[in-house]
Amino acid sequence: MTVNATELEQESGPTRLDRTTIVLVAAMAAAAFMAVLDGTAVTAALKDLQGSLDASVSSIVWTTTGYLIAAGLALPLVGWATDRFGGRRIFLVGLAVFVLGSGLSGLAWSVESLIAFRAVQGFGGGLLEPASLAIVAAAAPREHVGRVMGLLSLIINIAPVVGPLFGGALAGNGWWRGIFLVNLPLGLLVLAAALRTLPRTGGAHAGLRADLRGIALLSPGFVLILLAVNRWGEGAPGAVVVALAVVGAAMLLGYVAHALRTSAPVLDVRLLAIPSFAGALLVMAMVGFTMYSMLAGLPLLGEQRFGLEGLSQGVLVTALGAGLLISMAGSARISDRIGPRPLVQAGGLTLAVPMVLLMLVHDSWPLPLLLGLLALAGLAFGCVAAPTFSSVYRTLAPEKAAQGTTALFITVQLAASLAVTVLGFLLARSLDDPFTVLFGMLTVAALAMGMLARRLPGAPTA
Repeated sequence: MTVNATELEQESGPTRLDRTTIVLVAAMAAAAFMAVLDGTAVTAALKDLQGSLDASVSSIVWTTTGYLIAAGLALPLVGWATDRFGGRRIFLVGLAVFVLGSGLSGLAWSVESLIAFRAVQGFGGGLLEPASLAIVAAAAPREHVGRVMGLLSLIINIAPVVGPLFGGALAGNGWWRGIFLVNLPLGLLVLAAALRTLPRTGGAHAGLRADLRGIALLSPGFVLILLAVNRWGEGAPGAVVVALAVVGAAMLLGYVAHALRTSAPVLDVRLLAIPSFAGALLVMAMVGFTMYSMLAGLPLLGEQRFGLEGLSQGVLVTALGAGLLISMAGSARISDRIGPRPLVQAGGLTLAVPMVLLMLVHDSWPLPLLLGLLALAGLAFGCVAAPTFSSVYRTLAPEKAAQGTTALFITVQLAASLAVTVLGFLLARSLDDPFTVLFGMLTVAALAMGMLARRLPGAPTA
């Protein structure tokens, strides 16, 4: 996956990106794309993995859950570690661990070994993706941060669309190991570009002491909340879910109290006092919930409504992705001129229209018309996701980019986990039409995006 160099170079004045920066952006984009692609590809291959490894359903799902837990442990550490050791070191460590886990996963001989190796891969991915974005945010000129970060946002949001198609194609032909082994040559290419372009600088706070108490509270607390959501979706006993949620919430509350008393916490919760940053996180929570609800729900709708199977199940998601592809890069570029607020307001309110129509007609309209509605939804959704994502880096000072990236990823990961769990809950309730409820919820989420946009920055000041 590459970034269009010509587009990035067509700037005037001293803030034009040089070729070294363009290569850096391309390498970081490829790294983030690789991590997201692999995570979503595996979800489409679970049935084939189960058959190939002679595993039970309850054990094979841990190939995904183990990845999620390991990434959840790593993710809250990225901001602090980047400030302490520098983005170059954290990125290279994340890339090495991710590629190592990928290679081992491709050689797995049993479900137990695959779960263990996926955990290694997940820890690397939890470092790799946010570190990539923090590096690019620091390198991008402030006047064009919307364009640069919008391109990365485009790539990250397209990867979940492509991932299930990629995973399903390989696993369906008995090549499930290729889902993991493809990361070896890709990782080497990214490594070569990163070694050439990443600046050899230390952290902004190289003498920063380790916030051991914060690490001990934040990472396990975040993981326990993710596990509670995951176990609820898997139908675990209520007492187990409640216990996980209560302990996780207690640890997170303890972390907040600790962070407010500490000068250099592992994740600075004081950033939430910045209204535009807090607003961007709320909008991105709605974005994560909407995106992963659609990614998980549309293939099921295609199967139940139209009898689509195999790769053809992805046609509904592909229509959504086509709309995203068209609108995301352009809307991020426009936000550099007019600010994200008007774009996100218009995008959220426009997105509500196809969501309402899908709620009403998904069980009666023919497939071509539904594909048109989903393409329209993608166009509107791109006008929300890319400008909001970019606004995080326009709002925060460059030295806070790593902390802001960590908060952003934690927010989206929680929202995505909740989305998949809610869909599972709706399906498990054996409702006559769970998709009416789902699209109704997404209509509310779209309207919330439009209203929350008032908290985002307006036009940049000269």
